[in-house]
Amino acid sequence: MVIWKGWGILAVVYIALCAGLLGGAAGGALVGEQAVPVTVGMGFVLGGALTTLHGWHLNIARPRSKAADWEAVERPRLVAAAARGALVVDNVQPRDRAEADAMIEDVVARGRTVIGRHGPHSVFWIPMEVIGLLAVAGGLLLAVYGGVMLVTD
Repeated sequence: MVIWKGWGILAVVYIALCAGLLGGAAGGALVGEQAVPVTVGMGFVLGGALTTLHGWHLNIARPRSKAADWEAVERPRLVAAAARGALVVDNVQPRDRAEADAMIEDVVARGRTVIGRHGPHSVFWIPMEVIGLLAVAGGLLLAVYGGVMLVTD
């Protein structure tokens, strides 16, 4: 059974480490036991923010960058092949320059789609950045709940 793909396990590590350090160490030892829910919630927020940022970089920003880099190399190669009359796409050679340009645009569009698609970094098929956003929301709820409990005591 696949639990995580790529660097998706870091989502669990970031969130658990921040919640444990802020909640257990800082909350229990420095602030007091009554504030532990607030500090654990803030740990979830911090860990979720780290997870969201790292997941966005791994799953969205880097694949887009790779697709742009690929296009910068591939487009000139295809244009040069078309100028030489050696362009062949899917076993079809263009009859004129307009058809060659259309074929080049199609190859580049398909390549950008394949290379630039969402990255594989996830836990249980949930992308890292979504897990991070869920942790931030849950941490905010826990911190607010802990704050309300502190005020009512």
